[in-house]
Formats: sequence, C-alpha cells, structure tokens
Amino acid sequence: MKDTVLDIPAIELKGIRKTFTLSEDRDAKTVLALDGVDLKIRQGEFLTIIGPSGCGKTTLLRIIASLILPDEGEVIVEGEPVREPGIKRAMVFQTFGLFPWKSVIDNVIFPLMVRKFDAAEAREIAMKHIRQVGLDKFVDAYPHQLSGGMQQRVGLARALSTGADILLMDEPFGAIDAQTRELMQEELMKICQQEQKTVVFITHDLDEAVLLADRVLLMSRGPGRVREVIDVDLPRPRFDYDVRGHETFVKVRAHLWHELRNDLVEQRAEETS
Repeated sequence: MKDTVLDIPAIELKGIRKTFTLSEDRDAKTVLALDGVDLKIRQGEFLTIIGPSGCGKTTLLRIIASLILPDEGEVIVEGEPVREPGIKRAMVFQTFGLFPWKSVIDNVIFPLMVRKFDAAEAREIAMKHIRQVGLDKFVDAYPHQLSGGMQQRVGLARALSTGADILLMDEPFGAIDAQTRELMQEELMKICQQEQKTVVFITHDLDEAVLLADRVLLMSRGPGRVREVIDVDLPRPRFDYDVRGHETFVKVRAHLWHELRNDLVEQRAEETS
C-alpha cells in the first residue's frame, strides 16, 4: 500500500553534516557545526529546537530552508529532495527582516508580487493575514513607526501570505519584551491551529519551547547532533488554561533544564581549563 499524504513527513533530514572555515588563510581553522543530523518532522507538527549556544540550531534551520547547503546529507520536503529555497517553506527571523522603506502592506505583499500574483489578488491575500495578526489599522505605517512586537507581526503576516506549508522561525520573539512575547506566543498558537502549518521554531527559552511544541528537539553542544526528541503531551489549545502549572509542563521543562545544565557546566569547565 502506498503512503498517504499525511504519512509522508513534512521534512526529513538524512545525515546532515556541515563545516565552516573561519578564515581564508592557508592555516584556517575548520569548525564542524553539524554532525550527522537525522530527523523526521510530521506534517502539521510544531517542533521547537533548543540547545546550548553554538550547537548549530540556526545552521540547521538555514539548511532546512536551503539558504545554505549541507556538506553531506539530504533535506527532503514532502517527499522531494531540495537544494534551493521554495514556496513550501517560509522563514521568520529574529531581526524582523522588514524593508524599512516599505509600508506594512507593501512588506507583506512583497513575496506575492515577486511571484507575479495579480495585484488585486495579492492585496486581498496580504490584507487577510494583516487582519489575522491584528494590524489592519496600520497597513500604511512604516517599520520605524511600529513597536518591536508589531514589526514581528508584520514578519509573521508576510510569511503567512506566501501560502507556505512550513514556517521556519529563528528565535522570532527573542527581541521583544516579555509581555509582548506572551501575546505573540498565544497569537502564533491560534494561527497555527487555524492554518494547520508545520512549524520549526528555534528558541533559547525553555518555557517557550515546551509551551509551543508537540515535540522538542534537544541538540547536543557543538558539533550539533540530535541528543533527544521529547514529546509534549499537553492538551490544545494551550492559551485557555494554566499550561505552566500543568504536571506535564513542569516535568518536561525540568528534564530539559537538567540535560541543558549538564552541557553548560561541561562547556564552562572546558572554556576555563
């Protein structure tokens, strides 16, 4: 029997290995960033990625997006090997990535115009997602006129407007204040529930990792490998009860901190020896 569409992983990583050369000198040092990463991400899954600084989280996400290529291994998206960016994947960056000279509507509409959408259709799609993130009163505003949280909403609306099945998010809430961050987490969970997106989300925040995820990928300190993938069996929706007080949340968070702390202590000891 052939696999159904839902049986095919949204993303499959096979033996991903990546090195970087730190300079162009003859004696340049080569650093192994990722070493043999194998992973399957289910369709409609929300996967968060955590790990010590320097473990290759962002490198892995950029490889999934085909913004950089692995030295070895393969990225497969919905059953097809990929080696260049495509319309099924959209990135949301920590630094917002907005064009400062473009208004909200023009930032959100940009990827649609690049793909030669009819102008009226592109505007309709863009407005749908601007309303979805609650910025319909700011369509003509420019990034410098918006708060950090509002700018990140624009970035999210732009990613949604592409129609991509997969959202790749690199610490998207890391540069906004704590209260806005909680609102954005809730907003994202609501949108993902409505849109049925597959999300790969990097964070350094343990609470955020557990709150959002169906599964948490814990990476080992560099070179990055899959140390553990942990199921987060918490009821959804998670914005209408005290998730952080739930026994499963407390248990998963404690386990992740225990594993991370061991890595951090070992890393600190090596750096000071």
